[in-house]
Amino acid sequence: MASAMVNYILVAAVTAALSGIGLMLMQPVLAAPPDSYNPSQPSTKIVHAGVGNATLVLTEFVPKCIEIKSGDRVMWDSPTTVPEPHSVTFLKSNTLYPAFATPFLVPNSTEFTLPDPAANSEPLFEPSNPGSAVKTVITVNSTAYLPVVIDSTGKNVTYLRPNSNYSMDGTESYINSGWLWPPGQAPPGPPLSNFTVTFEKPGSYPYICNVHPWMTGTVVVN
Repeated sequence: MASAMVNYILVAAVTAALSGIGLMLMQPVLAAPPDSYNPSQPSTKIVHAGVGNATLVLTEFVPKCIEIKSGDRVMWDSPTTVPEPHSVTFLKSNTLYPAFATPFLVPNSTEFTLPDPAANSEPLFEPSNPGSAVKTVITVNSTAYLPVVIDSTGKNVTYLRPNSNYSMDGTESYINSGWLWPPGQAPPGPPLSNFTVTFEKPGSYPYICNVHPWMTGTVVVN
């Protein structure tokens, strides 16, 4: 009888011990962050330039206002399913707002040749005065259409690579993403689909879409 009682106690003890181990195994294990983890490292926030679908496209930035820390990045993309272009354009002055088409003077002897002779295209000229040595041709304005930065003097123009990551110090006169298109929807030309800016200094940075001037947004950097 005593032996049976001892066996019963041992079985109960082992069962209790195994149950405790089972409970321990069921507890979630929180992994320690890796050695390289740094909660203060720069982060990237996403802003959509235009939202919607094939039947309804909203011409607005989402979110319209975003707040970040100095050193953080903002990436703009164009997620719609229709070929609707947008830009991200920072202006120091409204006088820098870019026209899409611009007149240029060229010598009268200048000839324009199409790469594809079968294309139904011709250059656009303004009427010239009789005897004039120059003629006026209307062309696409590259500072409206392409990624570009104009410095604080307004004289130095730097063209950026497509889908650039630009570090902004806040002194620039003009920063333009170029026309951003949804992936796979861009016409012939640079395949622009996103634009990233790293904001180096605190401040409030308003911007517009030069295709849809009523589209406005602001980046607040703390």
